[in-house]
Amino acid sequence: MKLTTLTIVVPCYNEAEVLPTSAETLRQILQNMIDIKQVSQKSKILFVNDGSRDKTWSLIQQLERDNALFTGLKFSRNFGHQNALMAGMKVAGKYSDCVITIDADLQDDENLIPKNLFKI
Repeated sequence: MKLTTLTIVVPCYNEAEVLPTSAETLRQILQNMIDIKQVSQKSKILFVNDGSRDKTWSLIQQLERDNALFTGLKFSRNFGHQNALMAGMKVAGKYSDCVITIDADLQDDENLIPKNLFKI
């Protein structure tokens, strides 16, 4: 049975303050989903840097270097939240079977990701 490849798309604009904590939380969730074979080992967390003026992009680059679950996309300037979401989904759609979006500040309940992945 082929496992679903999931990409969690996270739009980011000046998120340096919350990104380390959010990234670790999402990493734990995705790694657990991989470990229990809910999703493929090819699954990723894609951070879309929407023209941040703080250290968001350098943090994303460090996350990419530290863990293969993380990847990043950098805009040349701020294009807006919805455009960051759409760009992330378009990029993820090339290598993923399923895409979930969540804001970098984790205002939504990130624990629902594994619980609702396959519900229609």
